[in-house]
Amino acid sequence: MTVSLRRRAFTLIELLVVIAIIAILVALLLPAVQQAREAARRSTCKNNLKQLGLALHNYHDTHNMFPINWMGLDYTTNNGTPSFSWVTYILPYIEQGALYDTINFNLDLIDPNNLAASLQPIPALLCPTDPLNNKGVLGSRANSATGTHAVSNYKACAGSNWAWGGFNVSCASCRRNPGSNNGLDAGNGFIARNTGRNSSSQAPTLMKDITDGTSNTFAVGECLPAACTHAWWWWPNGTTASCGVPLNYYYPPGKFSTGSWDSNYNFASEHKGGAQFVMTDGAVRFVSENVDTNIYRGLATISGSESVSLD
Repeated sequence: MTVSLRRRAFTLIELLVVIAIIAILVALLLPAVQQAREAARRSTCKNNLKQLGLALHNYHDTHNMFPINWMGLDYTTNNGTPSFSWVTYILPYIEQGALYDTINFNLDLIDPNNLAASLQPIPALLCPTDPLNNKGVLGSRANSATGTHAVSNYKACAGSNWAWGGFNVSCASCRRNPGSNNGLDAGNGFIARNTGRNSSSQAPTLMKDITDGTSNTFAVGECLPAACTHAWWWWPNGTTASCGVPLNYYYPPGKFSTGSWDSNYNFASEHKGGAQFVMTDGAVRFVSENVDTNIYRGLATISGSESVSLD
């Protein structure tokens, strides 16, 4: 008797079944892989914010105040005073001492000798979940004719009020400077846009000024540089945002619009359902985009006496 040694081949139906099983497994595993990747990206973003919180505290320990953010009359100078963002002052505390040393604070912000520093993307200022930050460098920002510069995914909280448009609230408690109706420049938050050292600007924040409690006060939150025209880390007009505008607000709804002032100065992120903030005690919290407006704005003030918490 002759015995055949030929192996039985797969039939077409069997092959299709195997392919279908593999496709199902891929479909089941892919979301899990994506979730794991986003969890890792979100963790990196959280660590970035934690490092910023630590840097701000170290700066305060050294200078007995939190950084200034002197905007002046425009993005260049006001009465000869150079304009720099709060981020520039904490560079030595986020392992960017060499970059800090290249900045001449006796010259204007846009002096050619200072522009080289503005081109340097800083990893600690970039959220890996944001696919549109172009690895930290973007051009076509507002109010500047100096081209392309490095951006940040993080802005300091100016307070609970807004300056223009439908979200503006007219109240004395919404700002620390009674002579100003601008809740961004004279905001009641951690670092207002116009925070400097002379009589025309907002006074720098001291630890003792945060009477609402450091665990209940926003310090820095997320933003989306590609969705706004104000997000360069070196520029004081691009490093603060307001909780007067709802979290993750875009106009037109659901879209990015560089022409919307509300979108330019709000907090937002690509994390699903909300954004991360570092509180003034250094803890990082995730805030839902559906957070109650009164709670959200209450957490934005340093001394508003609101009884609010994320817990």
